Amino acid sequence: MLKLIRNLLIIVILFGVGTAGVDYVRMTTGNVPLFNISSYQSKERLQSYRGLFYQGSRRVTVSPDEPLVDSSEITFTVLFWNINVPRSYKEVQEEFTIETKESSECSNSKLVYADLNIKVYTYCLDEINIVKDQKTLPLYDYMQEHKDLIEDIDYHMGYTGLYTDNKTVMLKTREDNFSNNGLSMFRCNNTNVNDVYIGPIGMKFQNDFCTYKDDDFKFIFTIEETPKEEVKPPEGEAQVVEEPQKEIFYEDSEYQYEFDEAKSNRIFIVSPAVRGKEEKKISLKEALNYNLVTMDELESKGLKFNKIEKNKQ
Repeated sequence: MLKLIRNLLIIVILFGVGTAGVDYVRMTTGNVPLFNISSYQSKERLQSYRGLFYQGSRRVTVSPDEPLVDSSEITFTVLFWNINVPRSYKEVQEEFTIETKESSECSNSKLVYADLNIKVYTYCLDEINIVKDQKTLPLYDYMQEHKDLIEDIDYHMGYTGLYTDNKTVMLKTREDNFSNNGLSMFRCNNTNVNDVYIGPIGMKFQNDFCTYKDDDFKFIFTIEETPKEEVKPPEGEAQVVEEPQKEIFYEDSEYQYEFDEAKSNRIFIVSPAVRGKEEKKISLKEALNYNLVTMDELESKGLKFNKIEKNKQ
């Protein structure tokens, strides 16, 4: 019996030492530990890890789901001994700088980018541009190809605390050469609101920040075309192939817009279900008649049509 207990103790000790070693190596390489019970104190943003023979912790920047490289104040204690955890920094794949033109008049925030995952606003800025490889692009254009831009901007900024709601993360630039004027950023963490607000270095939290706003339709709508119904001829009769008839589906003071076939009744503008909203679908003609979309916006989303000048008809 004593031998069995001794063997079990040896197994437990080896397991505890082994798992502590594995988790320590993981933390030194920027990964969260595995062999532990995790707990999170949201107010202090402190995440703790309790293993068999060790305790670890980290100060979370944005979310307890973030990788260890995005956190700070990382600790690791085996029994009673504190062991240093070398900081592993996030590798930034894109090197860039930000140029802004600050506004002389500051009113409400302006939505400059939105997709199904995030909305980005600017405040008190006339322009915000990304400079990379001696090329300058507006933030919206750059984010079309670089969806993780906000995370990379976050990397270059320093955490300055939580706003009074104990949810919104506040950051400021810490590198003089990263932005020509310096930046502040608020990252919201409310239900259905994970918006980002970017502004001058002295930007204060405004009343419309981190509030729900149904304002992203222009950014996220999609165009859906339903298949054309096939009409089968009666049994024994040959299929008659009709020549497609062009359809003028919209016109303005200068142009007529036409499809190569009649299909406007099969094309819909769709606002997807996101951020607590239900999906909405409206016909192409209704969307145009109610000025929900413009022809330029439809073309940028991939709608194909012919554009005919009226004075050349």
